[in-house]
Amino acid sequence: MQYILLHFGELALKGKNRGQFEKKLATNIKRLLHPVSIRRDYGRMLLEFEQVDEALLAYLALIPGVRNFSLVHQAELKLESIQEVAAGAVREAFGDADGSVAGRPFRVSARRGDKSFAMTSPELNFEVGGYLKTKLGLTVNLDAPEITVHVEVTREGAYIYTDRREGIGGLPVGSSGKGVVLFSGGIDSPVAAYTMMKRGMEVVLVHLYNSSINRDFTKIRNLARQLSLYQGYTRLYLIDLEEFQRHAIAHVPADYRMIIYKRQMIRTAGLIAVEEGAKALVSGDSLGQVASQTLDNINAIYDASPLPLLPPLIGMDKEEIIRLGRRIGTYDISIEEYCDICSFLIAKHPQTRGKRSQVAKLEALLPLEGLDCTTRMHVFIGGTEKPALTT
Repeated sequence: MQYILLHFGELALKGKNRGQFEKKLATNIKRLLHPVSIRRDYGRMLLEFEQVDEALLAYLALIPGVRNFSLVHQAELKLESIQEVAAGAVREAFGDADGSVAGRPFRVSARRGDKSFAMTSPELNFEVGGYLKTKLGLTVNLDAPEITVHVEVTREGAYIYTDRREGIGGLPVGSSGKGVVLFSGGIDSPVAAYTMMKRGMEVVLVHLYNSSINRDFTKIRNLARQLSLYQGYTRLYLIDLEEFQRHAIAHVPADYRMIIYKRQMIRTAGLIAVEEGAKALVSGDSLGQVASQTLDNINAIYDASPLPLLPPLIGMDKEEIIRLGRRIGTYDISIEEYCDICSFLIAKHPQTRGKRSQVAKLEALLPLEGLDCTTRMHVFIGGTEKPALTT
């Protein structure tokens, strides 16, 4: 068996509710990674696996709620056992062909989580460090060590590791309620969805399309499937706005169509939010990035929302968004060719200073109600899908 010791980070600040957050994270990890066992302790969690590979470690780093983690060696709660296991861990991680690590600079960083253990953290540093120095021929360097040996003492045992990996942090998915994401299939909206997962939100994806220009949703399904890696299960709604867009093209000047389209998309997503019991809508807007995301247009568009509309990327530039998209595996899918509903028959230079008064006049000419979900699709981790349902 192999063991991973995981630390929570932000969850440690949750006071009396902390246990609920930890249970939610444990449930998510169990569903996503299928460990043999999970043991919760104060401020940490021990995961047991039959085998750990690099792909599993990379995956764990992107699960919301995980601050940092390490592959660990277990030792008995005895100084001699801790010393011997620490020496073995150093040889395994840093030894040459003969297992030698002589002369390499190191330090020991011990933390005594269980205060009933007889030795204090400084005493452990001294005793384990002295043993490693003598046994392995290492050189002590507290300021710039090449090797740091971590020792964590808990009620269940001592854990030794020499490498620590950073996670994404945040809160476990599902601990902050549910939200509906306006899911375009571009670069930004998948990153926005993931960013809200990181804040503990379970996301539902709503993709609006025009059936006269697009009926192939392979890209959208693939993006939803990729996001399911971090949530475990994602519900995807596909909604045809072809009829509404026909009316809009007939009655709305081309420079205002983008604003009108987006307002109707928000209203439709709001209907799904009611059905799902969601408490907010989420957009991939970034201030000033495109014409529809100027402050004037955001003001003219967002008041169509029946719920709080959260734009988690609002202060991020495109490079930041792309970097995160690459990290979570959505970027390469997002840049595949796809017909975007928002670009359908709008002006070459769309309105950048939309006015609510003008929006109200134009929407008075349009059918704003009676449009509902036409196709519902369930996407699971691993790519297994239920048949589409018509409602």
